[in-house]
Formats: sequence, C-alpha cells, structure tokens
Amino acid sequence: MKRPPDDLADRLWQVSDRFLALGSDVRVDDLAEMSGVPRATIYYYFSGRDDVMAFLLAQNVERATAAVTEATGRPGPATERLEGALRTMLRQMAEHPSLCTRLMCWMSTSSAEQLVIEAQGSLLAPVRDVVAEGQSRGEFVAVDPIDVTTAFMGALAMVAMRHTVNGDYDPDATADTLVPLLLDGIRTRSEAKVKRSSRPKS
Repeated sequence: MKRPPDDLADRLWQVSDRFLALGSDVRVDDLAEMSGVPRATIYYYFSGRDDVMAFLLAQNVERATAAVTEATGRPGPATERLEGALRTMLRQMAEHPSLCTRLMCWMSTSSAEQLVIEAQGSLLAPVRDVVAEGQSRGEFVAVDPIDVTTAFMGALAMVAMRHTVNGDYDPDATADTLVPLLLDGIRTRSEAKVKRSSRPKS
C-alpha cells in the first residue's frame, strides 16, 4: 500500500462509514462511486479491498490516538485524565459506527494481524502511560498497566459494538455508567474513599 496524499485520504475517510456499512460484499467500485475518486486512482494506491481496509483501520487508529493523547495530556490528576481518555474512546466509536463494527471483525483475520499489533501499541500507549503515572502517584493500585489498559479498552470496544449493533448506542450515557465502574476497580482504597466522600448526598 502506498501512502495516499492527504486530500485523497480525507475523501476516503469521509465515506468510510458508508462504505463499510455495505457489509462483507464491499467492493473497491463502491468506494470509488461514494468518494468520487476514480477507480484507477484507488488501485494506484491500494492493491484491493483488504488494502483499503488496512488503510481505514490505520486512519481510525491514527485519529483515535491523537484524540486520546490530547485527553491524557491535559493537566490534573491521573484519574481525571484517564476518565477523559475513556470517554474520548467511546465518542470516537460513536462517530463511525460501521467502522467500529466492521473493522473489529476484519481485525481478527490473518491479513490484519501485524497491523493490529502496531495499532494496539499506538492507541494503548497514552492510556498505559497515564495508568502507570497514576500508580506512581498512589492513585491506582499496582497492577500491570498494560493489562489494565488492555482490559479497559477491550471492555469499551465490546460494549460500544454491542450497542452499535442494537442501534441504541449513546456514548455519554455508556460512559456515565461504565467508566466509574472501571475506575473504581483500580483506585487505591484511600482514593476511593475520597471519591465517595466527594459525591453529593441524596
């Protein structure tokens, strides 16, 4: 796969969700029709459908990584920044529902294996770093930060995919319910007490 120029990449990205919503029978011709990009141009940069899928996955990870990195890089306690990152991930999945569901299925194929490994390293890194920072500050319990990050992101992805398939996905409502449960599970006891005492009494 050759790296397409930014203007072409943006045109393909803009129609990516509509393209993937067609299901397993998607064709490069469909992408050409939706995007207005000539079929020959697409084939100049991509060898076929799987190559296009790999590109869309890479684009998805690149954009999600930038958003998550911004969330984890803000000032404040690690707990608040981790919460921001998890909410950001849920919103990213909501913006491109077909991309979320179709690419997750495609990621299990052998052709996607290496790309998935690289994607996980890129996307999980900022979340892993803020988990490790929270542990060093005594905000989180001492559990392997890679395991924590993988568990969190996997849980979010599966919940988002289920609601997307059901057609009832509200990322903010999901975050309000799920994120506090995840964070409470890794807070140290002292941090958990502070959090509970700061909640308004009914």
